[in-house]
Amino acid sequence: MAAQAKILIVDDERDLVDAYVRLLERSGYRCVGAFDANQAIQMIDAESPDLVITDLSLPDNSGVEIVRRVRAKLPVTPIIVMSGHNTPGLHEAAQAAGAHISLLKPVSIAELRRVIGEALAR
Repeated sequence: MAAQAKILIVDDERDLVDAYVRLLERSGYRCVGAFDANQAIQMIDAESPDLVITDLSLPDNSGVEIVRRVRAKLPVTPIIVMSGHNTPGLHEAAQAAGAHISLLKPVSIAELRRVIGEALAR
């Protein structure tokens, strides 16, 4: 059942989103990608994903705002946040807003699959 989960991946690095979508779909997940916060918020409303993976540093808004939006609409949906920067307080703010797991980029596909499996098993 978890392998059929729909995952929303949000990152302004299009190549990263495309790679994660392609690789996770090979693992049996259904994936959609968004490249900014506004697009992600629209997809949260339209797609109701089973899991959300979001970058914390987006050009048009904070990933923390995406976490808040997911929590408001989908209270039990697991959220994984990632960032290429270990900005003090940013990961903590995301977790306080409702993120389940916080990762520092780069994240290998093997690590991401493991974390997704754990998040969906909760």
